[in-house]
Amino acid sequence: MPRFSLFKIVFASLLLSAPAPAAEPARRTLRMHYSEDPRAASCPGEGALREQVRRRTGYDPFREDAPEAVDVAIAPRGAALVATLKYRDEDGTESVPRDFNVPNGDAACALLTSYVALSIAFTLTPFWLDEQVPATAPPPPELAPPPAPPPAPPRPRAPPARPLPATEPAGRRSAIRGGTGVFAQIGLTDQLVGGASWFCEARWSDRLSVGLEVQDAFLPLSAGPSEGGWSLGASSAGGRSDGQPVHTRMLVTTALVPCLHTNDLLATCTVVQLGVLTLAGQPGGQSGLLLMFVALGLRTGVEFALNDRLSLSTHLELLTAVGLKKRPPVDVLRAPHLSASVGAGVIAAF
Repeated sequence: MPRFSLFKIVFASLLLSAPAPAAEPARRTLRMHYSEDPRAASCPGEGALREQVRRRTGYDPFREDAPEAVDVAIAPRGAALVATLKYRDEDGTESVPRDFNVPNGDAACALLTSYVALSIAFTLTPFWLDEQVPATAPPPPELAPPPAPPPAPPRPRAPPARPLPATEPAGRRSAIRGGTGVFAQIGLTDQLVGGASWFCEARWSDRLSVGLEVQDAFLPLSAGPSEGGWSLGASSAGGRSDGQPVHTRMLVTTALVPCLHTNDLLATCTVVQLGVLTLAGQPGGQSGLLLMFVALGLRTGVEFALNDRLSLSTHLELLTAVGLKKRPPVDVLRAPHLSASVGAGVIAAF
């Protein structure tokens, strides 16, 4: 009997001295509200996020009747994909929002979902003390930089550039130009005459030039006697004579032509012309009268550039001519006579 009593006492003392089983820590639960921008369609979604949190905490922490809540919103922002977490306690007090962002790309949303799951799981641990501000998630792992591309092979050295020949400034013409052309004239005599011309031009500036021009009429230029032709003999009251008709044997002129160039296309010129007109009583006759005259007038011209050196030019000219000397019995060019001419030519720059 004493042995049985001693056994009961020892057994009771062992039971009382055995350590009590550890109390299971309280498991926190949350209501999760998940939203995802349509531009983040590559995200795994809400189900994948819940599953990752379950694996990290060891239980399902999400309940629709939980007193606390977490809001998760995923949307692109600029060149990054951003997840925003915001907690609310049982009184409805909201915590400071926390953002996670990764560079936007094919696997960006999957990586961002793992960051959010890790942050929520860390918040649900029993070591979470601050109910107003969520625990700071560990910094995301640094992504390894992409391997550097292999160095490019050295490029062959280009041969040294040859110096370019000196050119004139844009918009400025050569200082000296020359050319040749043809012309047709009427009014100085009673018939239409034509011939060749040669000229040289000196350019003082982009707008001013002075030219020297020589014209020589083609032969034969005479026409048969006509009612309105020049005549040798006594002068009539109108300045014409009633005797032998006069025929033109030679017409040569030299002109000084200063011009104002309004642009590269148009020019307006003053013409001061000195000429020699030889008249004969018979077509092709060797004897005749030599008449010198002077003419003043205006010329307008148009010039078309073919290249840097060659141009085509055309002009229209109106002149008033008067005789310098009267040789009786001829009374031609006694009064001023109007004449008009047109011409075209080729200009070359030197």
